[in-house]
Amino acid sequence: MLNYHKNLAVAVLVLAIQACQSVPVPEPEVVSRPPVDAVPESADVIDVAQQNYAAGLAALKSGEIPLAIELLEQVSINAPNLENVFTNLGLAYFKQKNYTSAELSFQQAIESNSRDAIAYNHLGIIKRRQGQFDSARQTYQKAIRLDSQYAGAYLNLGILYDIYLQDLGLALQQYKKYQALTSNGSNSVDKWIVDIQRQLKSIETQSRG
Repeated sequence: MLNYHKNLAVAVLVLAIQACQSVPVPEPEVVSRPPVDAVPESADVIDVAQQNYAAGLAALKSGEIPLAIELLEQVSINAPNLENVFTNLGLAYFKQKNYTSAELSFQQAIESNSRDAIAYNHLGIIKRRQGQFDSARQTYQKAIRLDSQYAGAYLNLGILYDIYLQDLGLALQQYKKYQALTSNGSNSVDKWIVDIQRQLKSIETQSRG
């Protein structure tokens, strides 16, 4: 019954903040395009690519996902060196629940930038959905090593430990880190922390006999 209520709370958090998947998982952030380092074949190509990129990001932010995918796909073909283009394309596919294409885009993002914490975090989500829990754990941890302030990766890792790997102690650590990095925190995560602390205390009491 306890797990039922926690899973129900998970679903409520998903709906409430739109920052989660079927289990609380922060919604993909839209990565702002930094200055371009590598220049495509011509100035005309890069100018059109930048315009399409800006339009694709705007569509992604406004929830026009099919349009975002169309534009970002064009950019990824015509100007693949534009930084974060594959990450944003992966996020668009992710929001569309096209996890196969999202996974491919995130892998391409990592090939372009091995320090892409957002791509690693979302690959972890996909691995968790595929039932590859140990791979998901390692991928979340990679995201955290790359960006120690990435609150969403701590939340995802905490949920993985809590619900899928059944390691309450490690789940508690990740939830606390998430709350510390989040300005207003989450009431749901607060309740999960209290619940885990209660369970751990009960286990400790029973072990003492």
